[in-house]
Amino acid sequence: MLAGPEGLNEHDSPALAEILAAVDEDRPVRVLDLGPALRPNLEFYSAIASGVRIAHLLRDDDLEELRNSEPDPFVSILERLSPTDDEPFDLVLVWDLLNYLVRGQPAILAHHLAAVAKRGARIHAMVFTTETMPAQPSGYEIGASGRLIYRPTTRARIEAPNPPAAQVERWLDPFRITRSFVLRHGVREFLGTFD
Repeated sequence: MLAGPEGLNEHDSPALAEILAAVDEDRPVRVLDLGPALRPNLEFYSAIASGVRIAHLLRDDDLEELRNSEPDPFVSILERLSPTDDEPFDLVLVWDLLNYLVRGQPAILAHHLAAVAKRGARIHAMVFTTETMPAQPSGYEIGASGRLIYRPTTRARIEAPNPPAAQVERWLDPFRITRSFVLRHGVREFLGTFD
């Protein structure tokens, strides 16, 4: 997926566009972003959010350790990054993290996210539908009109898990998936709600 200057790609993101279109400027939201802190995103959030937590779950230096974690240490990592006693969030951006989690970690993540989300919170996640994917999670910059700028952190590629949509829906329960979109550049986006 590396292309353009500095390996950047920009693509439509219909799920993200739908989430952002539902944000009311008069009612700021609290945002939980599980990716890296990117200046353009922070600037974007400043216009729509009353609070933002950046919980960069899969930093490059922790990726292998995190993937080898047993359930209890994984839960404590989640609690440290996004405490359940924090004010709940209206918008949760998972980005491509599900692709890099193993065993029961996606479901553990979803249950933790439900514990820190308000009723009615919206969630955005995506999985690769290609044979391979970047060896490390990418950064995603929110662009104009619900477009995403992909910021790969490596040129190395690994096999993509390519889970079926039904599997992702089970992983993200207790969020109810309301829409999914298969995109031409090899990504399936999921949009869900915490009922």
